[in-house]
Amino acid sequence: MQIKVMEMVGESREGWRSAVQSAVSEASRSVQNIVGVEVVNFTANVDNGKVVDYRANVKIAHTS
Repeated sequence: MQIKVMEMVGESREGWRSAVQSAVSEASRSVQNIVGVEVVNFTANVDNGKVVDYRANVKIAHTS
């Protein structure tokens, strides 16, 4: 079995979990057989002392 990995950034206003799901959902539009996800980094934008946007840099593994 051959595993391929693609890197993506997911975004959400709800939280990091939603940001990861956003990346997986976007990836599933163009690739099938997603078998795993590795979260590489979490970041966020802050406005006026409050977190307003969450970002998750992820590596998504899928079979070919």
